Amino acid sequence: MLLLIAVAIVVFGSLIGEYAGVKGWLGGLWFWLGHQGWEYLDLGRLWQFLLVIGLFFWVVILLRGLSGVLRQQHFGNMPWMFFYAALAIPAFYAVGLLTGPRAGFVINDFWRFWVVHLWVEDFLELFTTVMVAYMFVLLGVVREATALRVIYLDIILYSLGGVIGTMHHLYFSGTPVAHLAFGATFSAMEVIPLLLLTLEAWGFIRAGEKTTSDSMHLHRWAIWFLVAVGVWNFLGAGVFGFLINLPVVSYYEIGTALTANHGHTAMMGVYGMLPIGLMLFCLRYLTQPDKWSDGAAKISFWSLNLGLTWMAFLNLFPLGIAQLYHAVDSGYWRARSPEFILLPWVNKLEWARLPGDALFILGGAVPLLWLCWRAIRYPNPRRIEAEADVPNTLFVYSSEGRL
Repeated sequence: MLLLIAVAIVVFGSLIGEYAGVKGWLGGLWFWLGHQGWEYLDLGRLWQFLLVIGLFFWVVILLRGLSGVLRQQHFGNMPWMFFYAALAIPAFYAVGLLTGPRAGFVINDFWRFWVVHLWVEDFLELFTTVMVAYMFVLLGVVREATALRVIYLDIILYSLGGVIGTMHHLYFSGTPVAHLAFGATFSAMEVIPLLLLTLEAWGFIRAGEKTTSDSMHLHRWAIWFLVAVGVWNFLGAGVFGFLINLPVVSYYEIGTALTANHGHTAMMGVYGMLPIGLMLFCLRYLTQPDKWSDGAAKISFWSLNLGLTWMAFLNLFPLGIAQLYHAVDSGYWRARSPEFILLPWVNKLEWARLPGDALFILGGAVPLLWLCWRAIRYPNPRRIEAEADVPNTLFVYSSEGRL
């Protein structure tokens, strides 16, 4: 409850402050309470401090639940990997505090993109990989030894390529072209571990091993959402990200629909599908078994994924390609001008997005809300008994693969 209150304070406080800052209502307090003026680090410095504190508070909550297991495990096993990945989230978001109103553009842009890249694209990505690996192990669709190897591969790629990969963002800060080329290459490589994990899970599901049939049946759609995380991570973050990261492409397309195409498919595809999968995993236990609906989860899964695919391939991607062509042919100003955006065929592309958006909202979000309501309306009475009789086994697993 405290964490929920903290989130509400930061979200609503920063939104109100940003609006007031843009309007010029805060005077000299604009930096602390309003809008810092940096894209992706918009919120005022006070809200940024509170967000860092809240993220560390979240880690403390995780540590409280993990403490018993961590004492029994080697520091290189999966419970510790999960804790390290969680701790890296507030630690590397705090790097954004190194920006300031009196520092030069190059310094501020460097630290700002440490947040944009090393936080969003590296350590949130690492946490996603660890979380998906953990869920796959708990659900019996991936062997623990395989999951642990994938996590270590993830860490190696981030350690070797994370800082280098950040360089592909710094085109307009005077970064040498060679740095940009290495940055684009290493940035694209970051999706490899989660892709390998997803392929392993997919092969295991298709094989249909008898030992995990019950678990796979019980959490079928939670598993599919986790598989979707890997697929969209490869497509949205990997393919679409690499297409716009190459220096010569980035120079012409930055800020166009190709950037939005990468951002939407990577953000929703990875950081949207992951919590939905975890939510279904929890709701399956919170709801009376006879009141659960696999049909609603199935409709939500296909609607969300088809709606996201519709938006990407029938709107953002073709529009981005057209903007890139106009930027090369007539200049960047042309691709971003109101005259181009208001062209009749561009307007038709925007309207073509409507069916996908409607499917995403009505077929994807509404069934999830209905399943949440069912969990509240028909709580599982056996859950309380299980919690009283069985110790916390969320992070307990077989000894296979332990160091």
